Amino acid sequence: PYIPRARPADEPWSPPAALDAVRGGPARLADDGVVAVLGLHRLEAAEEAVREAPPGAAVTAVLVTGEPAELLPLARLAVAGLCGSLRRAFPPSAWPRLQVVYDGSGALARAAGVAAVSDGTEAAVRVEAGRIVARADGRGACHAAAAARDMPESAGAPHPGETRR
Repeated sequence: PYIPRARPADEPWSPPAALDAVRGGPARLADDGVVAVLGLHRLEAAEEAVREAPPGAAVTAVLVTGEPAELLPLARLAVAGLCGSLRRAFPPSAWPRLQVVYDGSGALARAAGVAAVSDGTEAAVRVEAGRIVARADGRGACHAAAAARDMPESAGAPHPGETRR
């Protein structure tokens, strides 16, 4: 009940090109799935998007911070260490479907409709067929956007744990 509902949307999705830090290649931002814009204090929310997204859906964590010059290099270092171990220990077919993108300029966050970022940012959008079909902000946004299914038809349905009279 504490998780915000995803709001239905129908907006074009045209993100800038970005690099996936997990695979070291271009991020697949046009794929159907969830794009989570996360401040460095909210990174654990990426797990909610991965867990709730339907099988085969892309999940992208876009890392943002209020101090990109100081903190994004530290985030890069931490992710590089983790991914280095991942690449040595597992074949690419066993890697998580999560993509990680650094957004020091805020361009990707703005493409997702997030005007201002901080280390506490948590916002997410659901992308289908090149369009943003749902959006959510605040704690629980990753879960809400990933769980959004058929938003136009279900927008009036009760939220889990809620009853309508």
